[in-house]
Amino acid sequence: MTPCKRKVSRLALYLSSLGISLVASGSSYKQLLAGLQHQYDTLPNEQRKRARLTGRSLIRTLGSIQAALTSLPYKIVLQEKKVRSAPVASRTKTRAEIFAVISRRWSALTPPCPSCRMGNGYPKRSWPTREWADEVWARQHDRATLNVYACPVQHGFWHLGHVGRHTPAASKSKKIYFRSILPSQLQATSIETGEHV
Repeated sequence: MTPCKRKVSRLALYLSSLGISLVASGSSYKQLLAGLQHQYDTLPNEQRKRARLTGRSLIRTLGSIQAALTSLPYKIVLQEKKVRSAPVASRTKTRAEIFAVISRRWSALTPPCPSCRMGNGYPKRSWPTREWADEVWARQHDRATLNVYACPVQHGFWHLGHVGRHTPAASKSKKIYFRSILPSQLQATSIETGEHV
């Protein structure tokens, strides 16, 4: 037992041997000691003397401070307030471990593709039917930017992929549509000055 803990225990024994409830608390034994010492110092001299005599006789009779504390009719608990320490940084997971966590939620019927990759580099999930892939597509929040396309490597499997990324649908030549404008919709503009006529 450290000297500070011993002093805290001794003062707690002195105060509680007189039936005085302990009001000190703290996040360390030094703070507990300061609170108990203040409580002890506010007692009149006669009460402090009686507390010391009673406490010391209990210690002599029972052999230790802890035994004397436990012999009292009511339980005294001297505990430090637990201060939340900073969270301990856990070991960073490897990419394989991260993907194992991701793919653990996948059904065996939807295996990872051996060649197609998501934007983060992990293997894409393969859907065995177009209907199943369409059903999953319908539940996505970003449907406007997702395509359902056939896997180029695994025949009969389908993937979901974002438009504009490295999906086969995005790599095809894009058709550009121009809205036809009727001559009546054009505003007459002077070619020389650029002003409306």
